[in-house]
Amino acid sequence: MGLRNESARCYILQKENAIEKLEQQHFDSNFWRDQPGYSVVDGGRGGSIKIDLNGQTVVLRQYRRGGFIQKISSERYIWLGKGRTRPWREWNLLRDARDAGLPVPEPLAAIACKTGLTYRAAIMTTYLEGTQTLADFLVHSQLEQKLWYKLGLTIKKMQALGFRHTDLNANNLLIDQSCGIYIIDFDKGRRMKRLDNWQWSALYRLQRSLVKIDKQNTLHYREDDWQAFMDGYQAS
Repeated sequence: MGLRNESARCYILQKENAIEKLEQQHFDSNFWRDQPGYSVVDGGRGGSIKIDLNGQTVVLRQYRRGGFIQKISSERYIWLGKGRTRPWREWNLLRDARDAGLPVPEPLAAIACKTGLTYRAAIMTTYLEGTQTLADFLVHSQLEQKLWYKLGLTIKKMQALGFRHTDLNANNLLIDQSCGIYIIDFDKGRRMKRLDNWQWSALYRLQRSLVKIDKQNTLHYREDDWQAFMDGYQAS
């Protein structure tokens, strides 16, 4: 579903050095459907497409709810002010994470369209070329233990810098052809002041996602792989 709604009041956030000023139509997936470079991105809750924006490959992601509440409203959120919308918060978190040296995509543009007391939203980020999700990688290949170790180091660094990822799973971790690791989808993420107990829930979520996906599609994943991950996590 697209974002086109003539009665909505839309707010758009872009990089200051953006080549083209984007409008509401550019955040509508239907606008791009018949244009070169369009493809659907698998994984997550859906709502993500890959597009060509002025020669740059970009991911356009519509914000969608998960869990029970999606049966009530899958795309609408309560309006509490522009700065508190999902895309504005994720944009700022991604910007801060990149400034801190974390391997995350660059935020390019975002939109929040308010109708009444609710809004719908989308965000554009850079597409990480030559990557695949950890889940897809493990369907076809075994990840070397030194890379599980590196993955643990990366997650610990993210958390030690105060970045809380609320949906850390095997589809939100990417691996490129040079074994580089990236973290995506920081929706609902937060910047925490200190480590406490919040970081463990992310690890449990990642471990559960591996077990769940393994039941659906047998993965090249063993218990000692997770131990290698934890060795890396605890090393820093």
